[in-house]
Amino acid sequence: MSASARSLSATIRGLSAAVAALLLIVSAGGPAEATPRSLKDPEVVGEINRIQGYLNAITSLESRFIQVNPDGSSWTGKVYVQRPGKFRFEYDPPIPHLLVANGRWFIHVDKQLQETNVLPLVKTPAHFLVRNDISFKKGLTVTRYDKAPGLMQVSVVTDDNPELGEMTLTFTDKPLELRKWSIRDVQDNTTQVTLQNTRFGMDLDPKLFRFVEQGDTIKVE
Repeated sequence: MSASARSLSATIRGLSAAVAALLLIVSAGGPAEATPRSLKDPEVVGEINRIQGYLNAITSLESRFIQVNPDGSSWTGKVYVQRPGKFRFEYDPPIPHLLVANGRWFIHVDKQLQETNVLPLVKTPAHFLVRNDISFKKGLTVTRYDKAPGLMQVSVVTDDNPELGEMTLTFTDKPLELRKWSIRDVQDNTTQVTLQNTRFGMDLDPKLFRFVEQGDTIKVE
C-alpha cells in the first residue's frame, strides 16, 4: 500500500471515529462507565427515537473540532456539515489533509503531496453523518445504548457495510445535543472527534463543498 493510500485510510478511520473530536465539554470516560441498557426497554426505545429525530432535524453545523487518532496523536481543525450529503473537514497546519463530501463523492486532498483521492461517499463511515434519512430501523442497527447523568451514548453499525466499523455518538441529555462521535474499525482501532463551540442551522457557502473535475484530476475549491 502506498504512503498516500495509508494516509487516506488513516484519515477516513479518524474521520469516522469520532468525527472523535466532537465532544469536548464531556468527559470521554463518562458514559463508558454506565451499564448498557436493554435495547428492548421501552424507555430506551423512546430515547433512541428522540435521538433519531434530533439527528434528522440537523440541517447544518459549523464547529471547531479535536480529533484523537488511534496512535494517540491529536489533530485540530474546523468542520462544516450541510445535510444531506455534504461536509468539509479543514485541518489546522501542519496537517496537510482536507476532506470534502459533495453529496456523491468523498474527496481527500493531501496538500503536501498534491494528491487527491476520491471514493463513493456511501462506502465511507462519514456517510452516516450526512445521509438523507437517519433511521435506526432501516439501514442502521443500534448495537448499544448507555446512559449516565447528563449524557447518552448510542452505538450503530451500517447494515450494508458493517466492515466500516461501529460508530458511537455521544450526546448531552438536557438539552439534547451532539457532542462527540467515535468510530471503531474491524482492527479495533478507534478515532474520536470532539466538537467545540458548535453552531447549528446556519447558512453555509455552497463553495465549501464544491469540486471541479479537470481531466484526470479533481480540484477542491
